[in-house]
Amino acid sequence: MSTTIEVPSAERVRGRRPALVLSLVGIAVFMLMLDTTVVTAALADIRADFDCSIDGLQWVIDAYAIPLAGVLLTFATVGDRFGRKRLFATGMTVFTASSLALSLSGSLIQLNVLRAVQGVGAAMLFATALPLLAVAFPDSRERAKAIGVYGAVMAAASVAGPVLGGALVTQFGWRSIFTVNVPVGLVVAGIALARMPESARTSGRRTDWLGSLLLIGGLTSGVFALTRGNALGWTSATVLTLVGASFVLLIAFAWWQTRTAHTLLDLSMVRKPGFAGTAIVSVAYMGTLMAASNYLAVFMIGALGLSPLQMGMRLLPISLAALVAAPTTAVLAKRVPVGVSLPVTMGLVTLGMWLLGGVGITSDWTHFIPGMVVGGLGLGAITALAQAASLTFAPAEDAGMTSAAFATLRQVGMAMGVAGLGALFSSTARDTAKSGLAALPGAQSISSGEFIDAAAAGAGGQAGDAVPHEFATLAPTLADIANRAAVDGLDAAITLGTVIGVVATLLAAAIFARDAVRFRQ
Repeated sequence: MSTTIEVPSAERVRGRRPALVLSLVGIAVFMLMLDTTVVTAALADIRADFDCSIDGLQWVIDAYAIPLAGVLLTFATVGDRFGRKRLFATGMTVFTASSLALSLSGSLIQLNVLRAVQGVGAAMLFATALPLLAVAFPDSRERAKAIGVYGAVMAAASVAGPVLGGALVTQFGWRSIFTVNVPVGLVVAGIALARMPESARTSGRRTDWLGSLLLIGGLTSGVFALTRGNALGWTSATVLTLVGASFVLLIAFAWWQTRTAHTLLDLSMVRKPGFAGTAIVSVAYMGTLMAASNYLAVFMIGALGLSPLQMGMRLLPISLAALVAAPTTAVLAKRVPVGVSLPVTMGLVTLGMWLLGGVGITSDWTHFIPGMVVGGLGLGAITALAQAASLTFAPAEDAGMTSAAFATLRQVGMAMGVAGLGALFSSTARDTAKSGLAALPGAQSISSGEFIDAAAAGAGGQAGDAVPHEFATLAPTLADIANRAAVDGLDAAITLGTVIGVVATLLAAAIFARDAVRFRQ
């Protein structure tokens, strides 16, 4: 298929305006990442406000991640075809409007539906971010610096997320984490429309909406099966049907990409050396450390009794380590082959996950410091390396597609990690709470359903609030049971994340080594 590049007059007249583009993209990405991490500070309050299980909390995260993953590739082709400036401004408008609506949510269902809309706006922004930088910084050295700033901004958002979220939730309630997006979003959208230069457009490419629907359907079915497996039974007809539907839809997506002339994903890019290894790492680091950080936050608030702000302050080691590692790695990336650097940094993330484990009933937050520092260094390094690597698999005019492909993979990893680790956390915590309650003299007359549900959601000592007042004398013992449930649940989730990290590290290293041998031949 032949394509032509049309350079719009705005770009010829105004130039690339690299500083302006970098500033607007940086602010947008900061907001997007902030809304991924800031929610961790609000999960406990959302659980209490809407009286929801851990399944409901998972969807607060996954309802954002799944649409973001499902339509990123579609919007990348839309941006390549119709102009990235327009899509950037549209995405910021959708993201801002949905943030305002989220602050007014009256139910968990409404909250999750609006999070999905917010995810669509975020997909438009992510789909245009790196391509806009690629055009604004055509020189490879300057582009490397810009990507380093981009990675540092993403890391900085992870620093600010738990702390800013904790401060807002503590002072103004959980709704304020969405309200804060509104004034910033309005300013960025206005400046983008008025001052951002338009990028080159690629004609001759259509948008593959069917591919997007198949991808979203497959991801949603798979995540829903993971979140409902504990409640319905892993061999229940509903769960098995969802798993089957997920496989069928994802296979149909892959088949459709080989049949349509206007693919979401250029399969020639997939066959390039290093693509598979980079893809595995992109999925794995989001599905392990990033996903687990949500349950670490729930644990700190529930079992350790910290306020949202106190929790955010104690998560700073992982964020600060990432903030230091991202720009440093971007500068050094050219000196170390990606086939070496990506498996090594994935290994750091995995080591950090392992160090987070071994939680005891008497552990305090300092137990997690070594794991947060080591994992954070790996996290920041992977962020920069993966962003730079994603631009090497396609020509500049297809930068939207290639960057969106890896952004999609990261969101897939996040969605599946949150669902999978959360399912194990909930199942393990529920079993511990049930066995502890069964062994407690006098507890047989307690209506235990609400207590066990709260314990399974990581409520820790707060789970005692679900017990009738006439059993107040049992409150300290019940709090111990719920805290033990949270400890066991977190340990199980971290163990699973560590195993996934080990497998991903070894698999990525093997693929990069195979590609290196094949490339030399």
